[in-house]
Amino acid sequence: MAASDPFNFPQQDLHRHGGLVVDAIERMRSSGQLILGEGVTRFEEAFATWLAQERPPAAVVGVANGTDALELALRGCGVGPGDRVVMPAHTAYATTAAVLRVGAVPLFADIAATGHGIAADHVRQLLQEPGPRPKALIAVHLYGEACDLAELNALCDEHGLDLIEDCAQACGTLYRGEPVGSWGRFAAFSFYPTKNLAAFGDGGVLVVNRPGDAEAARRSRFYGWDGRRQAVQFGVNSRLDELQAWVLLGKLDHLRRQIADRRQVARWYRERLQHLASDGVVLPADGPDWEHSYHLYVIQVPCEQRDRLLQEGRSKGLPLAVHYPLACHQQPYVNERFGPQAGLPRTDERLGRILSLPLHPYLEERQIDAVCASFLALVGRVVTDAELAAAPGAS
Repeated sequence: MAASDPFNFPQQDLHRHGGLVVDAIERMRSSGQLILGEGVTRFEEAFATWLAQERPPAAVVGVANGTDALELALRGCGVGPGDRVVMPAHTAYATTAAVLRVGAVPLFADIAATGHGIAADHVRQLLQEPGPRPKALIAVHLYGEACDLAELNALCDEHGLDLIEDCAQACGTLYRGEPVGSWGRFAAFSFYPTKNLAAFGDGGVLVVNRPGDAEAARRSRFYGWDGRRQAVQFGVNSRLDELQAWVLLGKLDHLRRQIADRRQVARWYRERLQHLASDGVVLPADGPDWEHSYHLYVIQVPCEQRDRLLQEGRSKGLPLAVHYPLACHQQPYVNERFGPQAGLPRTDERLGRILSLPLHPYLEERQIDAVCASFLALVGRVVTDAELAAAPGAS
C-alpha cells in the first residue's frame, strides 16, 4: 500500500525502509542484546567511517537524541552553571535548551549577512565586550547550510573558546569537501525522524574530535561508570537505542544517494522559481566553500507577504512552514530569565521573511511542478516565455 501523504518524509521513509525494523528486532532476538549491544557499536564505527575522510573522529558516541549530545558536548568542554556560551539566536530551540540544562548562560549572536549561519563578525564583537569570557561557541549548521568554520575556529583559538558544531540539520553537508562535524572539539548529530539520516524514533551521536576526550565522553552517557560500573565522573542516562542503531546502520548505506536526491529537488525548485529574484525572493544555494545538504528548503520572501503566503498556501493544501517563528532570544522563558536582548537586527529582519517549501529525497519532479505552480499563483507571478527559455536546461 502506498503511503498516503507524498510530502510527509517520515511516513514515506517508513514505507520504504520499514523492513529494517523487522531485521533489527530479529537481530536483537537472536543476540539477546537490548542495550548498548552490537548494533550501537557497529553504527558508531560506521558513522565514524562515514565522517572520516581526512579528519577521523576520536570517537562517535551514540546517545538518546541530539539535545543530549549537545549537553554532553558542553559538559565535555567544562561548561557549567553561570558560564557563558556564544550561540546563534536563529536556531531550533533545542540548542538553547542544551545550554540551559548545564546551567550556562546563552550569549546570542546575530545571523550572517548571507545564509542563515552565525555571524562571525558579530561573534568577534561579542568577544571584545567586557564581562566574563565565554567558555564555548556553538556553530549551528542550520537547514543544511554550513557556518564559516575556518573563521569561527580562528576566533575560538584567539579567545580560548571551545568550538562545538551543532550538526542536527546538516548530516551530509560538506565544508571544503568534507562532512561537517570534524572542526569542533565536539559535534552533535540528531537522527530525529525528519532529519537527513532519520531514525524511526529518537537518536543522536556525540562526535569527539580529541583523543583525550573520548573515554570521558563514553562514560558520560552511562552514569559516569567505568568498566567496573563505578561512577568516576558525572554522567547521565542517554544511550542510543539498540533497535534504532540497527535501523540507522541500514539506512547509512543510502545516505549519500539521498543527499544527492535532496540536492536534485533543490535544483528543480531553483529552475522553476529563480525568476522570483526580481520580486524580492531569495532561494537557498551552496556557499563559496560548502555544499548544502537541504535538510530544509527555506526561501526568503518580502516580509509584507510572508504571513499571507503562509496562510493562503496552507488553506489550499500547500505544505508551507516557518522554521522558526521565534528566535531563541525571543522565547518567553528566555526573556523571563535573562531579559530581552537587542542588537540582533539581521535575525529580527530575517524571521519575518523565511518560508519553508516541502523537500525530501522521495519527491518527484511532477510534485515539485505542482508545488511551484501553486506557489507562483499565490505570489501572483506569471513566468514569461523569455524567462522560461533562459532557464537552465531549456532547449
